Amino acid sequence: DREEQRQRGRQPAAPTAEEVMAAASAVTAVAAPTCQVTEASLIGMREGGAKLYEVACSSGPGYIVEAVEGAPTAADCVQQSSLAWQLLQQDPAANVGLQCTLPGNQNRVQVISAYGQAAGVSCDADEAIALNTRVYELGCAGADGYRLEKSDAGAWSATPCWRYALISTGACQLTTAEESRTVWPKLVANTEVAACDIEDVSWMGDNPQRGAFYEVKCSSGEGIIVRFQNDATQQVYSCVDAVQIFSKPCSLTGDALAAGMEPENVPAE
Repeated sequence: DREEQRQRGRQPAAPTAEEVMAAASAVTAVAAPTCQVTEASLIGMREGGAKLYEVACSSGPGYIVEAVEGAPTAADCVQQSSLAWQLLQQDPAANVGLQCTLPGNQNRVQVISAYGQAAGVSCDADEAIALNTRVYELGCAGADGYRLEKSDAGAWSATPCWRYALISTGACQLTTAEESRTVWPKLVANTEVAACDIEDVSWMGDNPQRGAFYEVKCSSGEGIIVRFQNDATQQVYSCVDAVQIFSKPCSLTGDALAAGMEPENVPAE
């Protein structure tokens, strides 16, 4: 017992909160220079002696920082938390690994919402996750969400989930099909077919200058094509009248259209 007491007496005192903040701030300045540290904790040490810190930042995500001499590293708390969320969706008992625990780092939705605002969108966000280091998803309460992407240059862009589901083989995880369908009436709003009770929508193609073309099926069985640009319908075509314009038939209503031109070659009229 006396030997154990002597060993304990030789152990260095635990660092103070001020010392942890100073050390964590110094290593974060190298590993994640955009982070202005507001909270810090010492969470452990590797076998080789490298200390692990968790830091929260004044804006954006916090980090778990490993103070490797000469080459410190930083792991994004939003990325860590998002991976844990996805693992737990698959298996509630999954081991999610080391997670950020500081109060200032329980902000995944807030951080990703800010990315959405940088892309020009906002909503009453109820959930948000990182899909990888460049792609994020923003879920909106009772409404369509967004898929956010960051370019190599750092610019943000947003694709509404209703459109993403039409133009890709995937779908947003945080937006239901019912929430996406709430946007469909915009495809015919303030047009001569505004009374169309939309039953289904498919994507026909995009034109860089003129916008996106969608086929819309009304509950009455009527099929129409809309040209959608700048968040509003610019033009409406009948599936019958569009015979000379599109090479693709109206697949939702089964109307066969004769060969014409792809949406990219639609005349300017």
